[in-house]
Amino acid sequence: MPPVRDFMKEAQRCGLDLCAEEVFTETYLWLKNLGCEDLISRRMIEEYSMSVARWIQCEMAISQFGFLAKHPTTGAAIPSPYVAMSHAFMKQINQSWYHIYQIVKENCTRTIPSNNPQDDIMERLLTHNPRR
Repeated sequence: MPPVRDFMKEAQRCGLDLCAEEVFTETYLWLKNLGCEDLISRRMIEEYSMSVARWIQCEMAISQFGFLAKHPTTGAAIPSPYVAMSHAFMKQINQSWYHIYQIVKENCTRTIPSNNPQDDIMERLLTHNPRR
């Protein structure tokens, strides 16, 4: 397995662990078990992993700060920017995963198991333990 790059392990400003390393490892091992690790570029796996990690951060921020924010000048209630960012990251995740899965589907000679890393995203979000 290729080593995980440092930017995927950096300490986050909020004090939480970035789970990109875990997602990268899990995805790479899934590809390796299928014999497709050489077909997917490292950059593509990193892009997917970082998008998942950032999406989880956005969801945690929504849980912490809520769906509404205060406008900086008027003080009026506005939608939280984390909601839009979460939506954008989820779109990136789905696009990245579609590319990865399409390559695997077209080139894998083994039966693709139903348990893939994409299935565990919500579980990871719900079981993530922030440092306090």
